[in-house]
Amino acid sequence: MHTNVWLALVSFLQKIRTSIFIIFQKWNDYQLKWDPSNYGGIESMRVAPDKIWQPDIVLFNNADGNYEVSFLCNTLIHHTGEVLWVPPAIYKSSCIIDVEYFPFDEQICSLTFGSWTYNREELKLDFLYSDMVDFSDYASSSIWDLIDGPAILTEDRSRVEFQIRIRRKTLFYTVVLLLPTIMMAFLNVTVFYLPTASGEKMGLTMNVSLSIVVFLLLVSKILPPTSSSIPLAAKYLLLTFVLNVITIVVTTVICNIYFRSAATHHLPPWVRSLFLEWLPLFMCMKRPNRKNVLRFLKKRHTPTETRNIGPEEAVRIENHHPHCSMHDTRKIQHACADLTPDAQRALDAIEFITENRRDEEINKQMKDDWKYVSMVIDRFLLYGFFAVTLGGTIGIIASAPTIFETVDENQNIKRLKYLYKLNRNYSFNDTYQPGIY
Repeated sequence: MHTNVWLALVSFLQKIRTSIFIIFQKWNDYQLKWDPSNYGGIESMRVAPDKIWQPDIVLFNNADGNYEVSFLCNTLIHHTGEVLWVPPAIYKSSCIIDVEYFPFDEQICSLTFGSWTYNREELKLDFLYSDMVDFSDYASSSIWDLIDGPAILTEDRSRVEFQIRIRRKTLFYTVVLLLPTIMMAFLNVTVFYLPTASGEKMGLTMNVSLSIVVFLLLVSKILPPTSSSIPLAAKYLLLTFVLNVITIVVTTVICNIYFRSAATHHLPPWVRSLFLEWLPLFMCMKRPNRKNVLRFLKKRHTPTETRNIGPEEAVRIENHHPHCSMHDTRKIQHACADLTPDAQRALDAIEFITENRRDEEINKQMKDDWKYVSMVIDRFLLYGFFAVTLGGTIGIIASAPTIFETVDENQNIKRLKYLYKLNRNYSFNDTYQPGIY
């Protein structure tokens, strides 16, 4: 027995992979032949399907366990013995979803039809009109773009497989999911441009982190739970989350460096050389001119001529610096011995004020050095994180094979209808000329 099968796709729904099809079955039964001249010129008649033999064609990969057609419409019988049965059906088929490139993914869902009880020697299938799905009555989906609908007949002709190739419409997911994630990723970079003195660095990083967690929960609800591959959107969110965690860690270190002083930390020579001399040149940073206290004090502490204390005595004194060199200890002691008690107290007070002033200036300069070190690290991380974020954005999103391909579904459906009418073997690469249909 030879049975011809033709499939017409009417609608394709998203959530449970529900497809509304009209499956055309046509076969020839030699027992149902008659001569119209013997029956008043009747050439055809309609009979209930349970009154005659019919092939038990079922959908093998159905998802709801219902293998029978729910609506048993009448069969059309011609006097030549040709029987046509066109039962409309709603098929819920199982389709393995590959979410690797979500939301720029493309899926191929197959529907495999065959006889449930007859073997390949008893029943052979063939195409009724063409080796592809008929899209004449197809209603466009708001979620999927229709790309292709070829059909494959097995070598032994016992089964026929219809493949529905669809591509996800990306506008909704791009606006709602991808663009906010990209903006959050680059917002994370601006943390390094925010001054540490503002005290808002940690607050900004934590707010970005909470936003990323919310989007991760959103993606987990949209996608089906699978461990076969990580979706493209989840990869980008994961990259953004990892960069945000690193940002929190380095921001903590930067804040620690910013508030260091000479009383708590010593500035190592390699830190001074790397962060105050080399890295600023590499990143085109120029520190504003400032008063070099150490050089100023060193200049002031050089030996100078003092006034004559006695008619025959002259002393050279180092302006009361701890590292000064005494040229004539005996003369200085003799000169100091000639000072009055009030002058000596005044001299001690001047020394105390000078030492405190010097320590304050050195401590202030050390704080400024640590602040500048934190600023250099901020600028270095700003450039580094911007490069990593930009590279990761381009690398992950551009990895989708169909990211730069646009689909005009209306023109594509017209092309598929035209190819179906040609009744020839279909190739997706066939030339299509708009406007000839």
